Amino acid sequence: MRDDEFITFSDNKENSSTSLPYEASPCWNMLVVDDDKAVHDVTRLVLKNATVFNRNIVIHSAYSAHEAKELLFSNVTFAFALIDVVMETDTAGLSLIKWIRDEKRDTNIRLVLRTGQPGEAPEQDIISHYDIHDYKEKNELTAKKLFTLSYSCLRTYNDIIKAKEMQTMLRHSVKMEAIGQLASGIVHDFNNILGVILGNVELLQQTPFDNEKQTRRVNSIHKAAMMGKNTTDKLRSFTTNKSAQKKSVNINDLIKSMDTIIDHSTTRNSPVNYDLDNNLWLTNIASNDFEAALLNLIINANEAIIENGYISIKTRNCILTEEFCLENSGAISGEYILLTVRDNGKGISTKDKKLLFDPFFTTKKTGTGLGLAMVFDFINRSLGYITVNSEIELDTTFNLYLPRNHKRE
Repeated sequence: MRDDEFITFSDNKENSSTSLPYEASPCWNMLVVDDDKAVHDVTRLVLKNATVFNRNIVIHSAYSAHEAKELLFSNVTFAFALIDVVMETDTAGLSLIKWIRDEKRDTNIRLVLRTGQPGEAPEQDIISHYDIHDYKEKNELTAKKLFTLSYSCLRTYNDIIKAKEMQTMLRHSVKMEAIGQLASGIVHDFNNILGVILGNVELLQQTPFDNEKQTRRVNSIHKAAMMGKNTTDKLRSFTTNKSAQKKSVNINDLIKSMDTIIDHSTTRNSPVNYDLDNNLWLTNIASNDFEAALLNLIINANEAIIENGYISIKTRNCILTEEFCLENSGAISGEYILLTVRDNGKGISTKDKKLLFDPFFTTKKTGTGLGLAMVFDFINRSLGYITVNSEIELDTTFNLYLPRNHKRE
């Protein structure tokens, strides 16, 4: 088929729905909804080798509006759909579009109406009353125009997703700032109270008691007060905008200097394996903040392991490509040092992953919910990027990308 040939359709109808299996690799999922099998065949023929932003297009077929709804309720995320107007009824396609927007409330998917009977659904009326990306007559879609239409839909869909992700990041930043302002006032007041408690407890500890039970009680009060002080110290670090002075470092040196504290933070059932690149680039970060972030990740990993398991710390040089940044909003292409912390613990649910870096969010009975929020804050202040890969009962992997510093100090 030449690029300028018109796509033609037969009158043969088959109602047996078939769809390509969902691919785990990054791809664009496209839904074709039409009661004419030839439409599906030709669309696959034209787009079988098409790539947009280095991602293939996977086509899923539905031969009625009812079948389309079943696919739209599946775990597949569809980027756009080509929908016939006339199927099981004269307005089945129009009803499906209304359902997608109003009932399913999917405002991301790009919808294109195709019709072989334009008189049944006048273009001006359709564009005015239905939230669609485009409206096409079947006989005007050449192979070249079909690809152009697909590219336009996917580019718009990608822009919408990235804009919404940026809005989410902005809301998160605003929330973090508001919580930080509230918490800073609490830290100040609570520290004053703790100062009085600790001062009096230390005086009591210097007083000899005849009763061992009294001594234990005073020590318990001191221990509880110190736990409170530790929490306020975390809050102060989290709420202040002042970060420690940055310097150019090799994070391998920082990791090696932490081996004793890392060893004491893990159990014998969770040995730590090190895989450190010998030719690691330098990065410009606050060393103390890095150590605190790594320690938080190690403690979380250790607590996630129920029985025998492992924790691994790995460092590598890497380059974030434009393709990676297209799929990960907020990432900036360039040279980075990658720190990977992995454990084979109980994993993190999809629901919890969305809240993972929110301050005070925790799944632990005794957690403060500040550890990962501080990790996220450190990455932001270091101009880096962080990803999390995890599922329930599977490995959890944190990838911290720290920008390369070309200047040696």
